[in-house]
Amino acid sequence: MSVASPGGTPSADFARAVAAQVVAEISRRGIVAPEYLDTAQASVYLGMSQDWLAKARCEGFGPPYSKVSDSRGGAVRYKRSDLDKFMAARREGGGR
Repeated sequence: MSVASPGGTPSADFARAVAAQVVAEISRRGIVAPEYLDTAQASVYLGMSQDWLAKARCEGFGPPYSKVSDSRGGAVRYKRSDLDKFMAARREGGGR
């Protein structure tokens, strides 16, 4: 697993591995994980950039989200189970 992609940013595989370790540690310690994630948390959870999530929201191809504020640029939240369903629907190769 490569830590950095050619642009110097962490690779998606590395980000997913770190997110999995964080989730496991949260569970081990009995910390309640939030059901709704902000864009930064969702990007780590998915291993995607915040820019990708913003583009996906604007163009309508990303995971479902809730707009918490009516103002332009207002707070957005992603339900963790929706993110899991979004990724499962895009799974390819191997056994489903």
